[in-house]
Amino acid sequence: MKEERIPLTKQQKEIMQEFYSIARTKVIFSKYDRGVLWKQATKRSTSLDLQNLKARCPALEHQIRKSVESGNNIQSAVFSECAYAQTLANMLKLDLFVNCTDEPDFIPQEVTCLIHSYNLVPRYVYSTKDKRRMLIQAGSCEGIDSALITVIDFVIYTIEFKEPGAKVSEPDLPKYGEDGKLKITKKFLNDYPQFESMLNEQKNLNIFDNIGHNINSFSTESIKKAVQYNYSNKYAHVICTEDVDGYFVMMPVNQVQLWAELEGEIRTAGRNYLKVWTPRALHRLMSQYNPSIDGTKVKIEKNKLETRKQRGGDGKISGYKITSLFFVYAKDCDDDGLYISFDITKVRQLKPTIAGKMFFKKLKYEEVKSYYMKLF
Repeated sequence: MKEERIPLTKQQKEIMQEFYSIARTKVIFSKYDRGVLWKQATKRSTSLDLQNLKARCPALEHQIRKSVESGNNIQSAVFSECAYAQTLANMLKLDLFVNCTDEPDFIPQEVTCLIHSYNLVPRYVYSTKDKRRMLIQAGSCEGIDSALITVIDFVIYTIEFKEPGAKVSEPDLPKYGEDGKLKITKKFLNDYPQFESMLNEQKNLNIFDNIGHNINSFSTESIKKAVQYNYSNKYAHVICTEDVDGYFVMMPVNQVQLWAELEGEIRTAGRNYLKVWTPRALHRLMSQYNPSIDGTKVKIEKNKLETRKQRGGDGKISGYKITSLFFVYAKDCDDDGLYISFDITKVRQLKPTIAGKMFFKKLKYEEVKSYYMKLF
């Protein structure tokens, strides 16, 4: 670990002093336990004890119940966020739990206005019974994960919860053209300036030349900039994660590089999709499967295409890949067992993304505490 004496801000020092004055605490559900819960939740398992879960972590119980009611699978990262927030609430003796959907007026109006200024939308509150102190669990792609607020004087400490291996952000990149060349627009750089250096290092990237591959060749400095600026832009003070033994750990956001291995990545086929915007490229790439095409109707041997599986659940096939960049939903296909047929207008194209990533592979609670206790 490279020694870098970066001064702590007043808020960082105060919240970390309090955190490390409390006995070290393990996250209420281990990574393994969260994995088991996630599988049970996504498979709608009847063995999942929601009543017991509600007593231990009511936010997570509510998220699972919502996913069942909506039919949408819950993201595994939500399990960690809820477990981390409950762990911190237990440490700070915030014993009163409130679901903001059920009690939207529980948070004082002044506090609501304050947290909205941080791009936070409240979901759950962990509070003292006198409401003098609150941990507010919130969600927003543009905001931080939570805010610890001392209501009596409006002191706010902003907190990000991150798993030991996590992306700090992953925005969609601008659409490339029929030539496959990466485009770096002024609008994107205005919205996500933290990625400018990483993008400049890949300005000659051609998506079509890298089908099925992600791009990870970036300089240490460009990745560091992407990670650090991301959190300063979100106004976060500290990050909470877990160490290799499952103990809850807190560190300043601008010093994450002292404790984590940082990586950068461009995914040529990300998680979001649009109608096809490079139709000529689609026809060119589709030709390798020797399709039968009649107008907009396409017929391809089923065994030539890779499948997309539904997240969680029973692994049901949700679609068929036309290379990693394009896919068509199974519900939009006719399947006779040997061939699938579909209208080419139903094909979807995945957008590329860019991200900074951090991995706390060797993190130890005692090492972090010892390092910062010298600075308090």
